[in-house]
Amino acid sequence: MKMAVRLGLSFGISVLLLVLLLRGIDLGKLVAALQEADWRFIPPAIVLYFIGAWLRSARWQLLLPEHSVSVPTLFRALVVGFTVNNLLPVRMGEVARAYLLGRWCRIPYGATLASLVVERILDGLSLAALLLLGLRFVPDPPEYLVRGGLLIAAAFAAGAVVLVIAAWRANLIVSLTELVTRPLPARARDLATRLATSFSRGLSLVRGRHRLMSVLALSILAWCFELCVFLMLMPSLGITPNVPVAFLVGSAANFATLVPSAPGYVGTFEAALITVLRNTAGVQNELAIAYAFVVHATLFLPVVVLGTLVLWRSHMTFEQITHTPDRGTAGSPEGDWQAAA
Repeated sequence: MKMAVRLGLSFGISVLLLVLLLRGIDLGKLVAALQEADWRFIPPAIVLYFIGAWLRSARWQLLLPEHSVSVPTLFRALVVGFTVNNLLPVRMGEVARAYLLGRWCRIPYGATLASLVVERILDGLSLAALLLLGLRFVPDPPEYLVRGGLLIAAAFAAGAVVLVIAAWRANLIVSLTELVTRPLPARARDLATRLATSFSRGLSLVRGRHRLMSVLALSILAWCFELCVFLMLMPSLGITPNVPVAFLVGSAANFATLVPSAPGYVGTFEAALITVLRNTAGVQNELAIAYAFVVHATLFLPVVVLGTLVLWRSHMTFEQITHTPDRGTAGSPEGDWQAAA
């Protein structure tokens, strides 16, 4: 029942936002803007996006210091996770990534979960920093963007503080888990304790000033490449390229994906992008909508194609990777990437 309500809410928000965005627009101007678009800017934009994804994979490797996983393997798991998030609701991509590392590399789910939690905090901090940086170079920025950027930065900073405390007191996570799960059956308690143990160990292994500085630098660099996709596609629609505006538009659009929506973040992504673009660069509504469609398609289609290809070569299905495997499956020799490929 909860899942049905959540799905209904997500799709409802997307539909409502799309209706509001498309209400009263001149379809002729929108079609004309898309017809006059210069598609030569799309291939280099795709390259920038995948460079950013590769940097994320290199960062992910640093977040799994106890496990010897190659960057190419992590890149494959990452693009499959992005593909699942684009095609299925409720961010099932994280489940898929944990499943793939368990199947390919026998990495415990708790360790992968710890790396993904740290990754999310780093993403939020990096993106908030780039948003606030962009605000400094935009004359008279919208007040909602300033307040929103500060609020988001504070929220992720608070999350980072919690993670630091958890990393230094990792044994508390296991103790709290044992306390909370005491009324549960023995099998459920054992599973929860094992997950908590690997999760806390994963957190404790990423502490250290040099490692944290490296992953933070990779986070910022990866987001710079992704936000440059927004910059690269501006001239394709006849919009004057502007680095601060591109950073603001890209940051706002990505933060909007935190709001429940239909698969692929349809509606929330466009609403944030179009609103910020109009308010900071004065772009006309139809042109802003055309730009939003082109950007979203550039970020959506290539990774879905690549992620689907990875799954096809691995002889796996979307249903399989979004459900927790049994212990035998996760540790089977057939789960290794080399064998699957």
